[in-house]
Amino acid sequence: KRQRVDRLPGDDDEHPGEDGDDDKEDMPKGEAKSGGAPKGTGRRDKLVGIETKVQKLWEDGRKNEPAVDEKKSTGKFFCTFPYPYMNGKLHLGHAFTLCKAEFAARYQRLLGKKVLFPFGFHCTGMPIAACAEKLQKEVAQYGNPPIFPVEEEEVAPPPKEEPKGKGKGKKKKGKAAKKKSKRKYQWQIMEEMGVPKEIISKFCDASHWLEYFPPIGIEDLKKLGVMVDWRRSFITTDANPYYDAFVRWQFNRLLAAKKIEKAKRVCVFSPSNGQPCADHDRAEGEGVGPQEYTLIKIKILEIPEAVKKVCGEEKGDVFLAAATLRPETMYGQTNCWILPSGEYSIVKLNNGDLFVVSARSALNMSFQELCGTPNKPTILGTVKGSDLLGIAIEAPLCKYEKVYTMPLLTISMFKGTGVVTSVPSDAPADYAAWMDMKKDAAMRKKYGITEDMVKFDIVPIIDTPLEGANSEQRKLPAAYLCTKLKIKNQHAVDKLETAKKECYKISNAKGTMLVGDCKGKGVMEAKEEVKQMLIKQGKAVTYFEPQEKVVARAGNEECVCALTEQWFLKYGEKKWQGEVAKHIESTLNCFNAKAKGMFTFCIGWLQQWACSRTAGLGTKLPWDTDFLIESLSDSTIYMAYYTIAHFLQGGDLSGNPSSSGIKPEDLTDEVFNFVFAEPKNPVALPTNSNIPKETLEAMRKEFLFWYPLDLRVSGKDLIQNHLTMSLYNHAAIWNGNPDMWPRSFFTNGHVQLNNTKMSKSTGNFLTLEDAVKKFGADACRLALAEAGDGLEDSNFSEDTADKAILRLTTMDEWVEEQIASEKSLRTGDMDSFFDKAFENEINTIVHEAKRAYDEMRFRDSTINAFYNLISSRDWYREYAPNGMHLNLVKKFIRTFAVLLSPICPHFCESLWTKASGFLGVSGMVVDARWPEVPVSDKVLTAKTDYIRTVSSNIRSTLSRNKKKSEGKKVLQLTISKELPAWKKFILKSLKDSYEAKGELLDNKTLSDSMKKTDLFKNKRMSKNAMSYAAMLQKEFSTRGAKALQTDLLFDEEQLVKDSTTIFTNGTPFEKVVIAAAKENDRAEPGKPTVTFLAE
Repeated sequence: KRQRVDRLPGDDDEHPGEDGDDDKEDMPKGEAKSGGAPKGTGRRDKLVGIETKVQKLWEDGRKNEPAVDEKKSTGKFFCTFPYPYMNGKLHLGHAFTLCKAEFAARYQRLLGKKVLFPFGFHCTGMPIAACAEKLQKEVAQYGNPPIFPVEEEEVAPPPKEEPKGKGKGKKKKGKAAKKKSKRKYQWQIMEEMGVPKEIISKFCDASHWLEYFPPIGIEDLKKLGVMVDWRRSFITTDANPYYDAFVRWQFNRLLAAKKIEKAKRVCVFSPSNGQPCADHDRAEGEGVGPQEYTLIKIKILEIPEAVKKVCGEEKGDVFLAAATLRPETMYGQTNCWILPSGEYSIVKLNNGDLFVVSARSALNMSFQELCGTPNKPTILGTVKGSDLLGIAIEAPLCKYEKVYTMPLLTISMFKGTGVVTSVPSDAPADYAAWMDMKKDAAMRKKYGITEDMVKFDIVPIIDTPLEGANSEQRKLPAAYLCTKLKIKNQHAVDKLETAKKECYKISNAKGTMLVGDCKGKGVMEAKEEVKQMLIKQGKAVTYFEPQEKVVARAGNEECVCALTEQWFLKYGEKKWQGEVAKHIESTLNCFNAKAKGMFTFCIGWLQQWACSRTAGLGTKLPWDTDFLIESLSDSTIYMAYYTIAHFLQGGDLSGNPSSSGIKPEDLTDEVFNFVFAEPKNPVALPTNSNIPKETLEAMRKEFLFWYPLDLRVSGKDLIQNHLTMSLYNHAAIWNGNPDMWPRSFFTNGHVQLNNTKMSKSTGNFLTLEDAVKKFGADACRLALAEAGDGLEDSNFSEDTADKAILRLTTMDEWVEEQIASEKSLRTGDMDSFFDKAFENEINTIVHEAKRAYDEMRFRDSTINAFYNLISSRDWYREYAPNGMHLNLVKKFIRTFAVLLSPICPHFCESLWTKASGFLGVSGMVVDARWPEVPVSDKVLTAKTDYIRTVSSNIRSTLSRNKKKSEGKKVLQLTISKELPAWKKFILKSLKDSYEAKGELLDNKTLSDSMKKTDLFKNKRMSKNAMSYAAMLQKEFSTRGAKALQTDLLFDEEQLVKDSTTIFTNGTPFEKVVIAAAKENDRAEPGKPTVTFLAE
């Protein structure tokens, strides 16, 4: 809900007009009332006309092309947004995040700073190359233009009618047969993007994507009105030889600093592309890395016939290979689980061993030099899981000489190997399933399991100090937790997951081994020792697979983990990691404690990163040209390139040597070393450079003026890769000088469209181009600002954008009316209560809006600069007895234009120009300064809030009780000087929680605290207390901390006496009387109750 001082006329409690009728009286003829774009477009078109005119004024005046001030006398602000990937048009999600940087840039300019907001376009990586390849295949197979195959969709038979009394008894109609392509082709995707059919075939060439989409992106952003210095824009890859030279220099520096090495490492890998699949190359699974398992070799003692048949002449032992994350628990095995319906592959490892595993794990093994060759595992054949049940096995470290295989129906054949070790002492799920098998004779009979096979006792192996467990229960934590959580069988999936997390957490952190060579050692220490022991004894091997499912964009295939020899960035190196962690903790402003915690976590998680690939688009490694630099690794310090890009490219996206006079080959490492040297360690001018000395020195001055980066705005999903990598690379390139590292990162969640996830497949999707066409730039920007600012998902409401059109144009008309009626506005002294209150509210809003802008809370900025300011004006206009004062009208318009200009710059620029003579201002609002106003008068603010709130309550009470108020001429206000003790307790509890944690106490905690006092003697009092708390919580959602304020800054009784004419204005009441509150009255200090009396 909007936390605004008061409501606009016609607003409901949340958003104006959501019921469809609130704006009915104010809605001009032909305008839509709610939702989507307006039916009549006159008002929108008026705003679009303003926007087009203002954008030309900015461009002609070169307002977005800042010049350096070597003395930095006015301060500087350099902000960026991660360059978007150019495999399509920009959409609302891009706009939502980049507008945070845009709003911040315009606000900082109002503070008098030099501001740089550049914008580039990313083309590195596989997606563009993969899409181009798809098009090539489609054109080759289906022609140009292609004629895709269509199939008759089967007619779905109508469902049987339900018997009477069940459901609604309605028949559902079957879909009529229709022709429909069952596949989504790349050609069709291009058509959906709006690419003309006659040029789609050009996109078979990957380079055409780089020529087509970036200029469209620039045009769309210009129409949105972003204050970007387009001279500094560029595209990535070797298609831009200037940026290509910069990236090569960066990697030469990293290599010289020993931050890169060539080695064999396991990484997430795309089989069809034959190369690592980095985050930006993924359709699913961003942030997922390799998960290391230990494959336990469980020897089959009595090989079943089905297995013998597959193995044929192969000699040697056959092993069930079970993947585990807890090798230290192998001492407690009682059996092994198999999926009866699963299909298991029998594979021959490169060392000759025969393993029984799932097909998916066999594929992973082939990429890890374990089995066959990449993508070609040596599979002898397959057997059913049912063929593997009830067989005798020898499990490494097991107490028993032999145990048996048992059925488990919840095994996934796509996670691990499909073979699962069973340790019922420490795994709650194993315990539940083991006990089921012991008790269920029918199940044993079904799967051929005899009673002798389940005779084994559970083996205590770890002392796990669970809360509430005694010394014996600690030795069997799985049994203890299953009893504690009342888990009856293996089907209690959710409870078993809870038990598992608790058991593993405590065991890993505090558990002590009770058996084996590691007896007495902690579990985490034992884990590695036991693993290495098993591997050395030939009883286990190391195996990797992705932590979760990863799907590559190219080919839409599931990825594996592969052991590859390539170039890695050594993220996680202790010294390097420590420097970055210190910067995050001491310097980096994340605007959100949770976001800072995510960075800290990522520093501990991010390790060696595969920074090269062999296919796709990008820059070649300068010392190993068989490899390209992957798409996240070429995007970490390019903020520095922005500072000099206009010298090199002059706005030409791919670079044109004739426009700058500087050739790409002139950009040697020596040139970049000079330009980007730390201020404390300057480098001599390069000798024999073809670039003039004056140009080199100008480039260096530009870099030193703008660096470090003041703000980078991004989606929160980039914390785990790009943003953290940026910190690492800044620390490496400008080693030992944190003053050159980024100062702040702002991250936000995703944006929904009309409270629903944006999705092309469902049609709930807006490109930036379509959004601006639909609502105009400023209405879009206002709705984007109001959508939200936190890490949680926000919501872009088309209804809000629609209503913004009405509100902005209505404000424009009102300003024109004030200019036309200047002579009729009141002049002279401004000493009435309303004059003072209105001016004080303007001052208060200026300060609150500034605080919100400083903290990147743009929703709150909008509430103050737009809604609250208009609301204050409306109240002043309605209640000021002699009309509005000319000077205050001017101050309001001037303040409105400046405060809202970061959000709605076109409208505010037009307003400023239109009213310049009336206001006595000159120039443009983009060059204006933030208002300097006195500190607000808190007493006057409190009085104004009181009068406004009481007046509103009187009118709303009158509106709800029209019949009861007939004939009533006296208005009684009952006031209270003190809260009863029980209300004080509730209020203090909520207030203390808010001051300590920034949030109100939850109901359960509040209820528990109430039980510890004697104030609530019966259920009725407790119920009343919780109702009172709910009322405060609701009021808090609209008024914020003011809802918890009971210490009045004024004499309430005297203020009521002084304000009687205000309270009776526009009502049938002739008199106001004051009554003192009694014990059970609802009145509170500052919150009188309203009663209507006949006399």
